[in-house]
Amino acid sequence: MKNITYKDKLGIFFWRKMMIPFIENIGGKNFPLGTVQEFSYGHLNDEKLDFIAPSYGSNKRSPIVHIHGGGWISGSKGKFYSKPLMRFSQAGYPVFSLNYPLAPEQQHPQLLRSLLRALVWIKKNYPEYETIHIIGDSAGGNLAMMLGIFLSNPDLLKNLDSIPSNELPQIISVVDIFGVNDKTSWIEDGFPSAKLFTKMYTGNETTTNIPLYPMDFKNIEKLPPLFVVGAGKDKLLRSSKIWAEHIRKSFSDVQFKIYEGASHGFFSFGKGCDELIDDMLAFFNRI
Repeated sequence: MKNITYKDKLGIFFWRKMMIPFIENIGGKNFPLGTVQEFSYGHLNDEKLDFIAPSYGSNKRSPIVHIHGGGWISGSKGKFYSKPLMRFSQAGYPVFSLNYPLAPEQQHPQLLRSLLRALVWIKKNYPEYETIHIIGDSAGGNLAMMLGIFLSNPDLLKNLDSIPSNELPQIISVVDIFGVNDKTSWIEDGFPSAKLFTKMYTGNETTTNIPLYPMDFKNIEKLPPLFVVGAGKDKLLRSSKIWAEHIRKSFSDVQFKIYEGASHGFFSFGKGCDELIDDMLAFFNRI
């Protein structure tokens, strides 16, 4: 990407090497020994995923596929998410946790295309799982919601990638956890480094007609059940509200909940974490 300034590089370094590792070390816990299997799903270094088998039961439950946050420029699968992912496994759900190439080394729409390759890999290597729940938090919420839209609408998917629909699992629900759902509200509301994240991810967005945010789509014909999550103390809360209110006008199966007193990132640990995990399991069980 052109026009990356020294200030931009400092911002990337801060989030990749300082802030995210610091938060992870405070609240993250290592997975129990032997519970995680790592696989490569593509040729790039970050095209890796973890598989966590359900703690009990057979293959009757559809897997939960998780996409991590980090402003598209940082973050990864790993112990940051150990608490919710192990809870899902303990409830009998298979879990896949995905890494993807980060911006600005890879930019929109390449992150989405890498994630599509991960889904192809899952269907090929675990054919018993024909359907999936897809979830993501923060920038991962954006990516999860975007994949939910593309995979539910084959005509839109053709604009993103040439992968045949029959090589991909069917998405039966999406959980968008304090995701970036529109272009401007999180910048206007002062989310930390929002301008940096946007610049690094979007690059020269005029070169593509592929939407960047869920609110960019002009016409969505189909969607699975949605659960849109907002945190009461989050500067991304308005983005969650905007998307939930908008999509409810066209689709009835849209659950929206604000976790009052919770802060950005509470899905992993912090106030409201257990409540959210319980609500997500109830949502999956209903479907």
